[in-house]
Amino acid sequence: MLKALRENFKHLQWILWAVIAVFVIFVFADWGMGSQRGGGGDAALAAKAGDIRITTAEFQKEYAFTEERYRQAYGKNYSPELARAMNLPEQVLNSLIDRRLFREEAERLHLKVTDDELTQHILGIKDPQSGKALFVKDGAFVGDEVYRRILAANHLVPQGFEEQQREQILLGKLSRFFIQSVIVPDDDVKSEFEKKNVKAKIVWALLPVVAAAQAPASDAEAGAYFKANPTPYMQPEKRKAKYLLVETAKIRPAIQVSDADVTADYAANAATYRKGEEVHARHILYKADGTNDAAQKAKAEAAVRRLKGGADFAALAAAESDDAGSKSLGGDLGTFPKGRMVKEFEEAAFGAKEKEIVGPVKSSFGYHVIQVLEKTGERVQPLFEVSAGIRARLQEDRARDEAKRLAAGLAEKVAKMGKPSDDDLRKLTGAGVTFNETEFLSRTDAPAGIGFNQQFSEKLFSLREGETAATPVTTTRGEAIVKLVEIKKPGLPAFAEVKQRVVADIQKKRQDEATLAVLKQAMSADATLEGVAKKLNLKIETPEAFSKAGPIPGLGSPKAVLDAVFAAKPGETKGPIAVAERGAVVVRVESVTPFDSAAFEKEKDALREELRAQKSNRLLQALVQRRRSDLKVEFNRELLSRMGGSKA
Repeated sequence: MLKALRENFKHLQWILWAVIAVFVIFVFADWGMGSQRGGGGDAALAAKAGDIRITTAEFQKEYAFTEERYRQAYGKNYSPELARAMNLPEQVLNSLIDRRLFREEAERLHLKVTDDELTQHILGIKDPQSGKALFVKDGAFVGDEVYRRILAANHLVPQGFEEQQREQILLGKLSRFFIQSVIVPDDDVKSEFEKKNVKAKIVWALLPVVAAAQAPASDAEAGAYFKANPTPYMQPEKRKAKYLLVETAKIRPAIQVSDADVTADYAANAATYRKGEEVHARHILYKADGTNDAAQKAKAEAAVRRLKGGADFAALAAAESDDAGSKSLGGDLGTFPKGRMVKEFEEAAFGAKEKEIVGPVKSSFGYHVIQVLEKTGERVQPLFEVSAGIRARLQEDRARDEAKRLAAGLAEKVAKMGKPSDDDLRKLTGAGVTFNETEFLSRTDAPAGIGFNQQFSEKLFSLREGETAATPVTTTRGEAIVKLVEIKKPGLPAFAEVKQRVVADIQKKRQDEATLAVLKQAMSADATLEGVAKKLNLKIETPEAFSKAGPIPGLGSPKAVLDAVFAAKPGETKGPIAVAERGAVVVRVESVTPFDSAAFEKEKDALREELRAQKSNRLLQALVQRRRSDLKVEFNRELLSRMGGSKA
């Protein structure tokens, strides 16, 4: 019975992830926004933020849950390296803190969840595939025993599951509270409708940037330009660092991983190597866009007849397929599991026999002719298939751990020096340890050789001039011990510092003016776009229709062009219009979709709610940002380090 329940409700985990989606809505794209000022923290705690306490157990449970979600989303592309690149442990901690802050706000507003609301919510949870209620049978609750079995099959217990649901309902109420407090004017709704539905069809021709023949600007001219236009040259505070770097790549070759290590890791992570059914297939695609369906379907049917008559599949794919990515490979798509392809294609491929020609199969892309080359059932990848990857991962992990160990020892030596000189730091270099220097960096600049690193930047801007950080910073290349050597205060720099940039800007301005002048002259001699294009040997483009928000196919979203197009009447020619870094363009408006009042009336209520949700989300984001700025957020860095996150 329990096995049947597991089969019937194997999609519950996806339900639960959807159920907490409201949390994710409010967790910012930059989850690493919390203050990094904290140190190790209490051993039993993963994080502290004011009165908020996140226990290690709570964090580890949420981390495992989140990691599994990413595994499902990324498939075999998910790896410990990807988790480190995303700084996943810190993401999870920040999301837990954000949820606590939202819950506190809900409680401050006296929002509560009754037991009856919780019961009705749980009874309403449905399987996304069947659409049936998970915990209801024959119109009634399945009963406590079955309820517990369903949860147990998904590694859940009633108390924890119900707490999750109660919190989700509470945050849903908080979201609705903010949505209801937002007012969206009619003009905003109309503007949004126009952005999505009013489209223009144009013809355009671009004159690339014309090289200016003038001599470079003199010092006097550049100085005058700098004084007249200071704003673009204002600079934020910048800092220069010198740092010791324990480089993982230089340590890695010395790290040994035995066959026994590989075997033990394989055994400990056997579930990772379980693969579902897979298909190796190739296809020929005949794209259809709604205007040519009959013709493309006929081509696909003809291809099926030819293939069944003995035609070479690879040759036909190379000659006729509209799939640019596979036609040069004879239509070969490689091996793929379920969930990778669109539904119609997947069902046909997995339902076909080996070597069978299937089709035409209609999908959103068009008509496919498919041949399955090989089918592989569910299996566990043998050790020999994955041993090289395991060995490389273990070597990388151990190299990172060794780099952290060496860096911690170096940090202790540096701390004992007080304020070490450059020579003191150079004396600490050796096998795997290098001494480096940055340019002057703003908070958002990327140090050369490292790339942008939030922790490096925060560490650098937390130090006093001449001070060396007490703890290393984890970078993509290894562990860095950072010393702040010089600070440049914000403001207008000396002309000499930006002279080259000013001269370049003047040259660019001259080029833009020359480009506009050439196109303007051509337009004055011949008012037609075709005449201008012929005179200047320009290519005429006829892109698909686009909305007010853009982009214009092939041209991007230059505001000046979009504004000119939607202000013009059909048949009107506009230009010359400057396009940054590209040149100047002349456009002719062929048609503009008229404003559909009837459609607007039907859609305006839904659009208003969409805009209200967007505005309320921004309010909630601002709320969390404000609350976080008032709190001292401390992470247990040792715990994060063990989990693969940053120790900085």
